[in-house]
Amino acid sequence: MKKYIYLKKDYPKLNLKENDTGFIVSHLNDSIVAYMLIIQEEVSIFAKDAIEFDIAMTGDRHKFKVCDRCYKHLETQQNYQNNRLKKGDAMTKRPSCVDCRKIKDGVGISAKDRKIWDAKKPIKFDLFNCPICMKTTIVGITKQVLDHDHKTGKVRGYLCESCNTGIGRLDDNIKLIENALDWLKKD
Repeated sequence: MKKYIYLKKDYPKLNLKENDTGFIVSHLNDSIVAYMLIIQEEVSIFAKDAIEFDIAMTGDRHKFKVCDRCYKHLETQQNYQNNRLKKGDAMTKRPSCVDCRKIKDGVGISAKDRKIWDAKKPIKFDLFNCPICMKTTIVGITKQVLDHDHKTGKVRGYLCESCNTGIGRLDDNIKLIENALDWLKKD
């Protein structure tokens, strides 16, 4: 099993910061070679500047968690927002830290655009055809959401909640969506 570490200090020349995580590749006297997740490279650092930790002891039920975006080893309660209740009423935290979540959430819809699109909102109990999955649903029985570009705040229109969640999980990133398409085309 890999031995994970996080940094106690910044390494500006390597574009690494305190709490960045990686795993040990090898030991060299007073240094270690570590594969650092945020830069996806092996680097040499002083062993005294790294703290080894058990990756299995991180996550929602533990004091620390590793962000799925910046790969920082951070205190769970302080740095991760509540997400949803799981079975047994156990609260889960978001997989991304609050700083990364701000970046992911991006720019919201302006009040002006919200007002314009609220006037175009699908009418309760009418039929709604999602432009992505083409599924017909009944407004008010299933949920439709206003989709927008998180980089610009520009509204794209209404989608079913499932499709909006799907493209959101792929960060509204065309390359990731193309990768998903290529994956589905595999034999």
